[in-house]
Amino acid sequence: MTEPAVQAVAWWQAAILGLVQGLGEFLPISSSGHLKLAQHFLGLPSSESMFAFDVLLHAATLCSLLVYFWADLRQMTHAWLRSVRVLVRTRNWSQALAQPEAKWTWLVLLAMIPTGIFALGLEDVIRPFFDNVWPVSVMLLCAGGFNWYSHRRLQRQPDGRRIEEMRWIDALAVGTVQGLAAVFPGMSRSGSTIAVGLGCGLAGEAAPRFSFLMSVPAVLGAVLVKLPDLLKPSAEGPGPAAMFVGFVIAAVSGYWAVNTVFTTVRRGKFSGFAYYCWAIGGLSLLLLLLGVGR
Repeated sequence: MTEPAVQAVAWWQAAILGLVQGLGEFLPISSSGHLKLAQHFLGLPSSESMFAFDVLLHAATLCSLLVYFWADLRQMTHAWLRSVRVLVRTRNWSQALAQPEAKWTWLVLLAMIPTGIFALGLEDVIRPFFDNVWPVSVMLLCAGGFNWYSHRRLQRQPDGRRIEEMRWIDALAVGTVQGLAAVFPGMSRSGSTIAVGLGCGLAGEAAPRFSFLMSVPAVLGAVLVKLPDLLKPSAEGPGPAAMFVGFVIAAVSGYWAVNTVFTTVRRGKFSGFAYYCWAIGGLSLLLLLLGVGR
């Protein structure tokens, strides 16, 4: 009798990966970098099935965003539809952008242009390089630099512009960084986009809010593109129970992480995230030098 295929990922491993994704996706510490390191040191296979599981965990954190920002997203959708009707009728952008939420939506959509160009254009070139965890550790050190910059900006410039006061070039800049973070594991999408948003003059709470709102279509697009991979059965990936555990933990911890970022911004202290990224990046480099996890 043929033995049933053994799933390579146990439920407790899926739980760890779910927690890493939920916290790392929104805390500015890089979920992709932590997932890559966690998979390496847990001895999990680097395969398409594991990449598909990563996408599932991203879908879980997308649910966190939808719940947390449901009121904002609903207002943005209604305001954007009204602005489209006004624009078609009057051909007047000033009237079309009269509602703040309408401009939020247009800015998010504009940011998606460079995000898509860089994420799709560089993925096949950059991703193979990051199959090795060494560059991921280095990028975590860079993520610490972004967080330190955010900390300094919050200390020196607690006030700033609201989202509706952003310039179009600001949205393009933040969208470009998001696209680069999508293909450089360890860079931290939230950390880098918040830093650039603050650098563009956004207020403390406006920068993470725009970063999170901007991630909704980006993550949704990534999930839809990789959806066929989720539907492929594989003996190397997690089973249904493990996938469920990972999904739930990622969604719950993701919601908590979003709230934590706003709390931290109000206090004006991002230095802890910088120290953490530097510590994890340095520790992982040390472990790799010592041959741990090979």
